[in-house]
Amino acid sequence: MNFQSKCPSALVESVFTKEIKVPRERVESSWQKLQRRETFVKGQFPPYKVEFDDKSQEGFFVTDELNIHHGPFLHLPAVLGRIESNYRDLKYLYGAYIISFRFIRPVRLEFFKKNDSIELKLTSYVHPWFKVIWPQMNKIFWAFFKV
Repeated sequence: MNFQSKCPSALVESVFTKEIKVPRERVESSWQKLQRRETFVKGQFPPYKVEFDDKSQEGFFVTDELNIHHGPFLHLPAVLGRIESNYRDLKYLYGAYIISFRFIRPVRLEFFKKNDSIELKLTSYVHPWFKVIWPQMNKIFWAFFKV
């Protein structure tokens, strides 16, 4: 099934990566927190919200599970992809956007567990105006992301 379009001609692909250093003795417990719904559901500030297509908003993620992160200027419907011992994939669905569908379209968010860190890779389609600004916005946003 196709979840996302190819990059439209009016947009360009942007890939943001970040390595989050974690003490070796906490890598596994931090990784396990990233695999649970409540980590994202309970960590939101109103009016933003994360919801999962499951009766329980707690527990471990399941492959092909639908979810959405939404709020003002934010519409991020997604489906969980591969979930492995050192990798997790989140595929944003066609129609996902930040600010506007014409400006920033997140496509995929991947997490990688390493020996002393957790790395993330966010692939997005952005309007050329945001090619420089979007990575800077991500640096600020992900600076507050704790594992």
